[in-house]
Amino acid sequence: MTIKLAGLFLLLGAGTAEAQKDSVWIRNGDRITGEVKSLSRGLLKYSTDDLGTIYIEWDKVDRISTSTVVEVRLITGHKFYGTLGLAPIGLLALAADTLRLSDIVGMTPIQGKFLARLNGYFDLGFSFQKAHGAVQLSTGARVQYRAPSTETTLDLTGYTEDRDDASKSSRLSTSLTERLFLSNRWSTGFVVGYDRNDELDLAGRARLVGFGTRMLAQSNHIEFLASGGIVLNRERYFTTDSTTTGVEGLLSAAFRAFRYDQPKLDVSLTSQAYPSFVVPGRVRLQNDLRVSYELLKDFMLTGTLFDTYDSKPPVEGAPKNDYGTTLAITWTY
Repeated sequence: MTIKLAGLFLLLGAGTAEAQKDSVWIRNGDRITGEVKSLSRGLLKYSTDDLGTIYIEWDKVDRISTSTVVEVRLITGHKFYGTLGLAPIGLLALAADTLRLSDIVGMTPIQGKFLARLNGYFDLGFSFQKAHGAVQLSTGARVQYRAPSTETTLDLTGYTEDRDDASKSSRLSTSLTERLFLSNRWSTGFVVGYDRNDELDLAGRARLVGFGTRMLAQSNHIEFLASGGIVLNRERYFTTDSTTTGVEGLLSAAFRAFRYDQPKLDVSLTSQAYPSFVVPGRVRLQNDLRVSYELLKDFMLTGTLFDTYDSKPPVEGAPKNDYGTTLAITWTY
């Protein structure tokens, strides 16, 4: 009798543990049990006992259920909170609401672990030419942490060229962005950043930006954002070694498109304009294009193109324009 009771308790315990797991049903009829980590850019990040962490294309999901509370974000910008219950194929039950899976563009567990909320990439590019002893090194990195109502992003890009027939040249740009998500596709926040560019005679530019952003269009394949704000900066140039303080406006637009059918493809284009409120007629422009193409799982071939323009540099005779391209191998996580 004791053995039978012990066996019954073990079966009940196993059934309870199974019931507490999240479940995903995909189009081929398979059911996968595990734990929802996040949904972003059309990919469901899902942790399983047997397969480890996997990524499931959201448009391949028929049904989903969770035992934990999650934040769900829709194309319209509306947010919902709760556990996900079973509903007919293509639908999702969340408390008293029934949502269409195709309308969902984001999902974050409220009690998710810190590491599970991190994502980003690391770029590394290198070239060498014997003719001029030219060595080029390009690096880039992003670390992003997504909480239910905030997002923290650390970005870094760098480039160095050293050759026998010219002086060493380098570029560096870093930024820390703290974003607060509001209702109806709006967000606000601030950026602390630092830039350096030998080609433009810029020894250093520290900047503090306050901004507001509107998500104009969003789906599981595209994002289109527009931003505006105020910039406080402090600049120093190599030629004069003098420091100036300025106030600028910010007008920005960003477009991103992503495809997750293999091979994956990720394209982003960002344009920024900084009209000066202190120097009449001065406008700075920054344009960046990034294209990543999947080579292997978590590894991409990435090409970037940048263009930097300053209509009226504080130092007379300083170059107004710098542009260039890089090619690198990218690891994503």
